[in-house]
Amino acid sequence: MVWSRFLAAGLACVAGYILLADDVWRAVLHAVVALVAVVAFVRGGYARRRDDRATWVLLLIGLLACVVGDAVVEFGDVEGRAAPVVSVADVLYLVGHAAFVGAVLCLRDADGRVVKVEDVLEASIVATGLGLISWVFLVGHGPAGELPDRLASNWPVVLYPIADGLLVATALILLLSKRARTTPFVLLTVAFCAIALSNPLAYNASTYTFWNGLTVDPATAASLLGYVLLAAYSLHPSRRVSSSVGVEKHVFADRTRLLGLCAASLMAPVVMGVELARGAPVSEWGWIVAGCSMVVVALVGARMACFLSVMRRQASELTTAAMSDSTTGLPNRRRIGELLDRAVDEAADQGILVLIVDIDRFAQINETFGYPVGDTVLREIGQRLVSAAVTDAVVGRLGGDQFVVAVPTQRMPMPAAECAEHFQRCVSRTMFVHDINVALEATVGVVQSSTLPGADADALLQHAHVALTAAKAGHMRLSIYAPAMDCDRREQMRLLGELETAVLQRQLRVFFQPCLDLLTGRVVGVEALLRWQHPREGLIGPGSFLADAERTGMLPAITAYVLEDALACCGALRSKGFRIGISINLSVRNLIDPTLVDQVASALERHDVPSSAVEFEVTETSAMTDPRRSVDALVSLRDIGSSIAIDDYGTGYSSLAYLRSLPVQTLKIDRSFVTAMNSQPTNASIVRSTIELGRSLGMNVVAEGVEDKATLDRLRVLGCDGAQGYHIGRPVPAEELQALVERVEGRVSSGLDVDRDDDASSEAVGPVPQRQ
Repeated sequence: MVWSRFLAAGLACVAGYILLADDVWRAVLHAVVALVAVVAFVRGGYARRRDDRATWVLLLIGLLACVVGDAVVEFGDVEGRAAPVVSVADVLYLVGHAAFVGAVLCLRDADGRVVKVEDVLEASIVATGLGLISWVFLVGHGPAGELPDRLASNWPVVLYPIADGLLVATALILLLSKRARTTPFVLLTVAFCAIALSNPLAYNASTYTFWNGLTVDPATAASLLGYVLLAAYSLHPSRRVSSSVGVEKHVFADRTRLLGLCAASLMAPVVMGVELARGAPVSEWGWIVAGCSMVVVALVGARMACFLSVMRRQASELTTAAMSDSTTGLPNRRRIGELLDRAVDEAADQGILVLIVDIDRFAQINETFGYPVGDTVLREIGQRLVSAAVTDAVVGRLGGDQFVVAVPTQRMPMPAAECAEHFQRCVSRTMFVHDINVALEATVGVVQSSTLPGADADALLQHAHVALTAAKAGHMRLSIYAPAMDCDRREQMRLLGELETAVLQRQLRVFFQPCLDLLTGRVVGVEALLRWQHPREGLIGPGSFLADAERTGMLPAITAYVLEDALACCGALRSKGFRIGISINLSVRNLIDPTLVDQVASALERHDVPSSAVEFEVTETSAMTDPRRSVDALVSLRDIGSSIAIDDYGTGYSSLAYLRSLPVQTLKIDRSFVTAMNSQPTNASIVRSTIELGRSLGMNVVAEGVEDKATLDRLRVLGCDGAQGYHIGRPVPAEELQALVERVEGRVSSGLDVDRDDDASSEAVGPVPQRQ
């Protein structure tokens, strides 16, 4: 590389300057090297004149001033920096040093200026210490009254060390802090050190004598080395210093800076001790020591002020980071609580409206496009919510894909439901991600603080979450909090906490409800329905605990429990000559369990029940939640000989596409259509069309919810294959099932109404049949 070759040649020339014996040739070589260094510096800077131009110009001024100063000393009638009287060369050298200091202070990187105020203060402390040493030990002693005369003849002697100390200390601070630790800046720092070293060498002696009478001017050699290094810096391909962002300081660097500052700060007492030890009168040196001490104290105070300012700024930044969401910049959960409490206090009796906005299917965006795109979508949603809210509303992000909006009721003159729909519309507007139109929707839970006197931020957020959960459970877009929701949730949580004990103590019981073949009048199967025989609250239906059990992972144990009891009952009945099958409900959690088929096969073998006697019921929604794995599980169950039924048909997808993809043999029409089919023509049409659909697809059709004889007769006329409901038989425990089956078949064979008991109506006491 050009800069390295020039550096090598320049160092060789400096060595030649030292070894030359002839003063004339030495002067010529010095002039040539200095001029070549200037030309190389200009050439390198011109090629990269856009890189930190101010620094380069100041360095060029400093280099030219020093080179001209050398020429004045070499060829003029002056004695240079060692002279007792100020000369033209001194002025040029001091201008050069001032330019070098300015160049360091102007250094820039991609983030702005590299040198900070605190760096200048630290360097000034070091420079003050060096100035004190220069004055006391180079200028000498003298009364304070002689100060004007002494300054007039010796001011360069003091200014040189001060300027050099400021220059070198600043450069070394940048190196230690790693903010400019690059090859070009190392060259620049070494050049400054060499030029700074030339000044004290010039004061001590003009020449040194080596072997064979060879004399060398070390000051001139040091300055010449500095010129070569400056030219190499300018020729380097990249002269911009490195960025300080993300660079950690080393402990060694911090300790070194601290030691340097301590040494400079202690310079005044050290000088005072030396002078006292020498017996010099205090009147000759006390005033200068006192003055430097005051300057150092002022600089240290300014440095501490900068330190405290940085600490305050960092504390403010940390507080802001702790109170805001890193992705969207909106208030985070902690800050939201403070803002909500303040909003509640300001709104007084009028109250505020708190909404939790949950983005539906947001996980699919992260899975499809990655988390960076997901973060972009979250930022866009946050901006939309802020734009859609009034000025003094609170908008924040709770975490994940949930946002909070709190609006003073008086500023949003519309019902709570309309307010929620307003924010839903702003979320669902078209959003393009990677040129794809992403359809977003939101579910909203709403709570009004005016209906909950004394509620704080935590309570409002908790109630809004309850409303959001209720909306999702009911497949609704929004829900407004009501106190009954809290009661239901507490009850569910209490029951969930007792469920594990119920499984271990066999408090769960399996009830069986018969299914009647409408063609033969025989009970061809029974459906297994789970109940909880609670020791304090009596019989509890599955709707109160199964949904939460599925979310907590307890469902596999409950499924195994039901499978064992159901197959044991079926096996016992079949051993007595009752050739009936049994239906067992499965949830989506069961369908994605890879051990399900093995578990079923083992249970069938254990209870000596043929697989053809077992039918597994799934709802449309559970089957289509994870279609691929659900279909695989159902096909595996069919392959071992069991049949598959779609339960609650008509309430889910109700699509021919999924009927074609699922291995289904039976359709069970939901009770909501069957119960009112005689009073509502629309329901009757749905039942009739479903029966015809099942017949055309070769499937059996079973109607649920048959609660009276008229409905049963109508189903026979329509050609329905089977029926199930309270009119035929209520769910009973295993020990009562045989009697129920015999009673139902006996009544049918005698031509009487199936229902014999007064409690068989829909108003009878007992749990409504629900799927497992």
